[in-house]
Amino acid sequence: MKSANPGRLAAPAIMIIGGTGLAAAVAVGQGWEAAVPAEALAVVAAIGYYVWGGRDSDFGAMIGRRVDERQSLLRMRAQSLGGLAGGLVALIGYIVAVALKDPVWPFVLILGVQAIGFIVGLAIYGAQQRSLGNPFPGV
Repeated sequence: MKSANPGRLAAPAIMIIGGTGLAAAVAVGQGWEAAVPAEALAVVAAIGYYVWGGRDSDFGAMIGRRVDERQSLLRMRAQSLGGLAGGLVALIGYIVAVALKDPVWPFVLILGVQAIGFIVGLAIYGAQQRSLGNPFPGV
């Protein structure tokens, strides 16, 4: 009998938890009639992630938590691009909000969290590089 890989269940579990939170928020704001499709979408997405996590592909390996070094680098680059795109969109939103004289605090908050996350990331991962005896990471 084939047992489920606990790592493969992580992404679907996060989908179900996030989808249930979204459905609860929709239920509070718009009623249960609008929340049922949101929860159904979360369940379908979780099933899709579980099935996709079992495939023999780069993306399937990343979802199923069975990555090698190349796939880890691919995931890190994709996360970096996502963070860069989010920061660029927040910056554009800030500029537009200033031009329209709208509140800018949401954009400042997003950019601030990204800046703090970047600095903390440098502190955490840079310290590990130095402790391993490599004073010039990347060389």
